[in-house]
Amino acid sequence: MVHNVAAFLSAKVWWPLFPVLLLLVVIALSAAIVFVIRKKASKTDVVLQVFTLVCYLLTAVAAMANESGTLSPHVHRLPSLVTQALLLAQLVRIWHREGARSLRALNLIAWGGILADTALHFLVKPE
Repeated sequence: MVHNVAAFLSAKVWWPLFPVLLLLVVIALSAAIVFVIRKKASKTDVVLQVFTLVCYLLTAVAAMANESGTLSPHVHRLPSLVTQALLLAQLVRIWHREGARSLRALNLIAWGGILADTALHFLVKPE
Protein backbone atom coordinates (compact mmCIF):
# COMPACT_ATOMS: atom_id res chain seq x y z
CA MET A 1 0.00 0.00 0.00
CA VAL A 2 2.76 2.48 0.91
CA HIS A 3 4.55 1.69 -2.35
CA ASN A 4 1.41 2.60 -4.35
CA VAL A 5 1.07 5.96 -2.58
CA ALA A 6 4.71 6.75 -3.30
CA ALA A 7 4.19 5.87 -6.97
CA PHE A 8 1.04 8.02 -7.05
CA LEU A 9 2.92 11.04 -5.71
CA SER A 10 5.84 10.50 -8.08
CA ALA A 11 7.11 13.51 -10.01
CA LYS A 12 6.85 11.46 -13.21
CA VAL A 13 3.09 11.22 -12.75
CA TRP A 14 2.37 14.84 -11.83
CA TRP A 15 5.10 16.79 -13.67
CA PRO A 16 2.88 17.50 -16.73
CA LEU A 17 0.46 19.40 -14.51
CA PHE A 18 3.00 22.17 -13.78
CA PRO A 19 3.06 23.56 -17.37
CA VAL A 20 -0.73 23.28 -17.54
CA LEU A 21 -1.06 25.38 -14.38
CA LEU A 22 1.47 27.87 -15.77
CA LEU A 23 -0.59 28.21 -18.93
CA LEU A 24 -3.82 28.58 -16.94
CA VAL A 25 -2.40 31.40 -14.82
CA VAL A 26 -0.83 33.23 -17.79
CA ILE A 27 -4.07 33.04 -19.78
CA ALA A 28 -6.18 34.23 -16.82
CA LEU A 29 -3.85 37.15 -16.06
CA SER A 30 -3.59 38.11 -19.76
CA ALA A 31 -7.37 38.01 -20.11
CA ALA A 32 -7.65 40.20 -17.00
CA ILE A 33 -5.34 42.78 -18.61
CA VAL A 34 -7.46 42.76 -21.76
CA PHE A 35 -10.57 43.11 -19.59
CA VAL A 36 -9.34 46.17 -17.67
CA ILE A 37 -8.12 47.86 -20.84
CA ARG A 38 -11.32 47.20 -22.84
CA LYS A 39 -13.57 48.26 -19.94
CA LYS A 40 -11.51 51.44 -19.53
CA ALA A 41 -10.85 50.64 -15.89
CA SER A 42 -8.80 52.91 -13.68
CA LYS A 43 -5.09 53.32 -14.27
CA THR A 44 -4.46 51.60 -10.93
CA ASP A 45 -6.35 48.51 -12.12
CA VAL A 46 -4.33 48.36 -15.33
CA VAL A 47 -1.02 48.83 -13.51
CA LEU A 48 -1.87 46.17 -10.89
CA GLN A 49 -2.86 43.65 -13.54
CA VAL A 50 0.25 44.30 -15.66
CA PHE A 51 2.58 44.09 -12.65
CA THR A 52 0.88 40.87 -11.57
CA LEU A 53 1.47 39.24 -14.96
CA VAL A 54 5.07 40.49 -15.16
CA CYS A 55 5.79 39.25 -11.64
CA TYR A 56 4.27 35.86 -12.42
CA LEU A 57 6.34 35.57 -15.59
CA LEU A 58 9.46 36.32 -13.51
CA THR A 59 8.35 33.56 -11.14
CA ALA A 60 8.02 31.15 -14.05
CA VAL A 61 11.47 32.06 -15.43
CA ALA A 62 13.03 31.58 -11.98
CA ALA A 63 11.26 28.22 -11.61
CA MET A 64 12.56 27.07 -15.00
CA ALA A 65 16.07 28.18 -14.06
CA ASN A 66 15.66 26.14 -10.90
CA GLU A 67 14.78 23.07 -12.98
CA SER A 68 17.99 23.46 -14.99
CA GLY A 69 20.01 23.82 -11.78
CA THR A 70 20.97 27.46 -12.42
CA LEU A 71 19.11 28.88 -9.41
CA SER A 72 18.22 27.70 -5.94
CA PRO A 73 14.75 26.17 -5.59
CA HIS A 74 13.85 28.93 -3.14
CA VAL A 75 14.49 31.88 -5.48
CA HIS A 76 11.14 31.69 -7.26
CA ARG A 77 9.20 31.88 -4.00
CA LEU A 78 9.66 35.64 -3.53
CA PRO A 79 8.18 36.70 -6.88
CA SER A 80 5.43 34.13 -6.36
CA LEU A 81 4.53 35.71 -3.02
CA VAL A 82 4.64 39.19 -4.58
CA THR A 83 2.32 37.97 -7.37
CA GLN A 84 -0.11 36.64 -4.79
CA ALA A 85 0.05 39.89 -2.82
CA LEU A 86 -0.73 41.86 -6.00
CA LEU A 87 -3.65 39.55 -6.76
CA LEU A 88 -4.96 40.00 -3.22
CA ALA A 89 -4.63 43.79 -3.48
CA GLN A 90 -6.54 43.80 -6.76
CA LEU A 91 -9.25 41.51 -5.39
CA VAL A 92 -9.71 43.73 -2.33
CA ARG A 93 -9.95 46.79 -4.60
CA ILE A 94 -12.59 45.31 -6.91
CA TRP A 95 -14.50 42.92 -4.64
CA HIS A 96 -17.69 45.00 -4.33
CA ARG A 97 -17.29 46.93 -7.55
CA GLU A 98 -20.22 46.80 -9.92
CA GLY A 99 -19.35 45.18 -13.26
CA ALA A 100 -16.12 43.55 -12.08
CA ARG A 101 -17.44 40.01 -11.81
CA SER A 102 -15.36 38.74 -14.75
CA LEU A 103 -12.22 40.44 -13.45
CA ARG A 104 -12.76 38.88 -10.02
CA ALA A 105 -13.24 35.46 -11.61
CA LEU A 106 -10.09 35.76 -13.73
CA ASN A 107 -7.99 36.84 -10.75
CA LEU A 108 -9.41 34.04 -8.60
CA ILE A 109 -8.63 31.50 -11.34
CA ALA A 110 -5.06 32.80 -11.53
CA TRP A 111 -4.66 32.69 -7.76
CA GLY A 112 -6.12 29.19 -7.65
CA GLY A 113 -3.60 28.05 -10.26
CA ILE A 114 -0.73 29.50 -8.25
CA LEU A 115 -1.97 27.85 -5.05
CA ALA A 116 -2.43 24.51 -6.85
CA ASP A 117 1.15 24.76 -8.13
CA THR A 118 2.37 25.45 -4.60
CA ALA A 119 0.42 22.50 -3.22
CA LEU A 120 1.85 20.22 -5.90
CA HIS A 121 5.38 21.23 -4.96
CA PHE A 122 4.72 20.05 -1.41
CA LEU A 123 2.88 16.86 -2.40
CA VAL A 124 5.03 15.57 -5.23
CA LYS A 125 8.07 13.65 -4.13
CA PRO A 126 11.17 14.18 -6.30
CA GLU A 127 12.87 11.09 -7.61
